[in-house]
Amino acid sequence: MARKIKTEQQKKKSKRVLIIVLIVLVLLIIGGILVGTFVFGKDDNKTIVEIKELDNLSDYNYKLTDKDSEYFKKEFEELKKIVNESEVNEEKYVTQVAKMFVIDLYTLSTKVNKYDIGGIEYYHSTKKEMFEQKAMDTLYSTLLDDTYGDREQVLPEIKGVEVVSVEKTKYLMGEQVVDGYLVKLNMSYVSDMGYDTKASVVVCKEEGVRWGVVDFQPTFTPKYAKKD
Repeated sequence: MARKIKTEQQKKKSKRVLIIVLIVLVLLIIGGILVGTFVFGKDDNKTIVEIKELDNLSDYNYKLTDKDSEYFKKEFEELKKIVNESEVNEEKYVTQVAKMFVIDLYTLSTKVNKYDIGGIEYYHSTKKEMFEQKAMDTLYSTLLDDTYGDREQVLPEIKGVEVVSVEKTKYLMGEQVVDGYLVKLNMSYVSDMGYDTKASVVVCKEEGVRWGVVDFQPTFTPKYAKKD
């Protein structure tokens, strides 16, 4: 008789344990769903910011978007005037390419993420990939994502570029020495955040009508591969 009573007690205890386990499992499942919704589904109600193209110079592969800064847009109009002349002034065009490059490169405030490298469309096609990787690992390495337009990170924006000098130079492209221009620039920002204010940009001819940046250094005394 005592053995039978013990068995019933054990059964009641087992049922209670089972009920508790089921309740805990249900709570864990509900909690998991809530956490998953919050962590992984929190962007479901956000809208990705679309970037619209406003203008382009198709012969040169340059474009302007609504996300570009007002200063960049102004300088893009100047670039259009230069390249649309019946006879393009080579030095003016090259100088403007150098300016557009540094404006876009250092205006991080308009970039979506660290893969959205500024100035890349003004870089020489044969050297673009190397520069892109370098910028990603250095200047753009700490740039936070702004896919949804809610980034609060304070970032630099170029407000002015002054041409210090423009001179012809020689640049070593692989085994070939090519003609180019060395453009030195002073840069100013909307807010002083300690970013570079000097730039030396070497621009060389590409195929067709384009000229592209082949070397960039934040100094007025650059060292690059050249032969006189």
